[in-house]
Amino acid sequence: MPSKHSRTCFGLDRRSLLRQVGIVFAECISTAMLLLFGCMGCVGNDVLSNSPFQSAFTFGLVVLICIQCFGCISGAHMNPAVTLAALVYGNISWGQALAYFIAQMLGAFIGYGLLKAVLPESAIYAPKGVCITGLHDSLNVWQGFSIEILITSGLIAFCCGVWDPRNATFQDSVGVRFGLAVSALSLIAVSV
Repeated sequence: MPSKHSRTCFGLDRRSLLRQVGIVFAECISTAMLLLFGCMGCVGNDVLSNSPFQSAFTFGLVVLICIQCFGCISGAHMNPAVTLAALVYGNISWGQALAYFIAQMLGAFIGYGLLKAVLPESAIYAPKGVCITGLHDSLNVWQGFSIEILITSGLIAFCCGVWDPRNATFQDSVGVRFGLAVSALSLIAVSV
């Protein structure tokens, strides 16, 4: 009779395997929610005009919700750059990082698919599109790329600050802090 801790798949016992599947599933769902609700908040309509502040604040609030719901399960990275930083920081293994990347891609496809399913075609295929990052006319491609690198670096620096063991006692409002950080970084990027 096999013991209750016998190896099942990928060298993991049943409980560890279920935990890893739960982590990947949580990462997929949180990424889907980020795309669906974040992009939904960027759509302007006849009743409510959209502004850069509304879009940035909406994404920050959606990040807050996702971290509150899934942060305790997967960490709610929702971004391959955050996953890469977690790998470099030593928070996750190579195998976990690969699973996170796959879950994030799948979640992004699911979120955007749901967005297309619930919004009218006129909102998705509007002249500027929905949830599309574009360059300001006064910026060239390299300037836009540089801004993306700097904003992503700011997010990663924030992540590393939260993950620092010296901040272990300050984890009660992580979702709020991440949400505000994403809103602030979005507002900084949109203002250029």
